[in-house]
Amino acid sequence: MKREPVIELSGVTVDLGGKRVLEDISLSVEKGDFYAIIGPNGGGKSTLLKTILGLVRPVAGTVRVMGGDPQERRHLIGYVPQYRTFDFSYPATVREMVLSGRLGHLQGFPRRYGRDDQEMAEEALDLMGIADLAGREIGQLSGGQQQRVIIARALAARPRVLILDEPTVYIDSPTEDHFMKTLDALRKRMTIIFVTHDIGALSSRVTRVACLNRRLYTHDSPELTPEMIEAAYGCPVDLIAHGVPHRVFPEHRQEGRR
Repeated sequence: MKREPVIELSGVTVDLGGKRVLEDISLSVEKGDFYAIIGPNGGGKSTLLKTILGLVRPVAGTVRVMGGDPQERRHLIGYVPQYRTFDFSYPATVREMVLSGRLGHLQGFPRRYGRDDQEMAEEALDLMGIADLAGREIGQLSGGQQQRVIIARALAARPRVLILDEPTVYIDSPTEDHFMKTLDALRKRMTIIFVTHDIGALSSRVTRVACLNRRLYTHDSPELTPEMIEAAYGCPVDLIAHGVPHRVFPEHRQEGRR
């Protein structure tokens, strides 16, 4: 049975600076999806996310977020931009950084955090495994720890959709495995869109996967195919997984392409 769509794009085309960045994108993300989008740098992945958030308006096509206009529904989305967009020299503790994810929910003046805000921030710290770092300044942390702080900040807002742009940068392999398990567990609460240029960052836990390079290539399944990769990257490929399968590749075969 088809689940409730939370994000729908139909025939979306985006031009930036006189250049076509996205062309005729149609995409449906359903409630509870762990949707992975991969593609080369400069292929339009970040622009696609900003279009979903209503930060970029398409020149053609429609975008619906939970049945409404993206700008009106933005408060229901937790967005984790690329790591390099943050200034970690700001003198704030991890707890303060995560708690700031609640700012959009505060009312009245002066705006003050309440008990519920504090509890949601603490829960987000626990979910990302950084509760023990709560009192440290963010500038003192490793890149991987800082990345988890950014994600915890988004989770503190209790979003219905979590969008992550290149979230595994600076995260080592053991931490990445735990991170993917955490995202999979979060699917009980929210829909997840995971964007990366790194095919190796994909997990068997994703429910659907697509390739993006100006156009979107998918056949609406949790597997990558050589045809999708070739269309997005513009060259022939062989998909090979070593050891225990953890990527969304078709079942391993001894002969031929896979």
